[in-house]
Amino acid sequence: MSPLNTDFKFKKILIVDDDLYLAKILRSILETFEVAQVRMAKSYDEAITIINNHPFDCIFVDNMMSDKNGLMLAKHIRQSKDINLQKIPMILCTSFTGLQSILDARDAGITEILAKPISPEQIMEKISNALFKQRPFIVSDSYYGPDRRRRIRDYDGSADRRNNSIPLPEKNEMVIDDKKEDE
Repeated sequence: MSPLNTDFKFKKILIVDDDLYLAKILRSILETFEVAQVRMAKSYDEAITIINNHPFDCIFVDNMMSDKNGLMLAKHIRQSKDINLQKIPMILCTSFTGLQSILDARDAGITEILAKPISPEQIMEKISNALFKQRPFIVSDSYYGPDRRRRIRDYDGSADRRNNSIPLPEKNEMVIDDKKEDE
């Protein structure tokens, strides 16, 4: 694994979470990383107002907020007419890390998933990946967001994969953030 880029001194981060206690913990950790500016929003609507008026380099969003969830915010941002807003890296903070939850987050255009309980090491890894190892941005009729592929699989070109169901990896082959997940 290559060393992480930790130069955040010019970065602006938005935290969207209705749990003020957890948002403050995340803000404290980001400030320890010397992030230039950390701003907080406590709701979906407040986040929309803030991002429409202020540029950010990355957004941390909680999955389960009381009004609208983090995936709804991600979809709203990805479908924006503002191309700069569309491309903002988004890190989803969630306790739900099952395969379907990860696929839903990926399909909503989430850049990284930060599993709760959070740690400074996880936050450093996710924010470094989101800001400094950006994947190509995909725009299609049905998807806006970072390239969903995290690894390259062999493909000989003989089958039309769009019309065939692609088998999910076996449990011991599942890769999340370039690490094998063993349950």
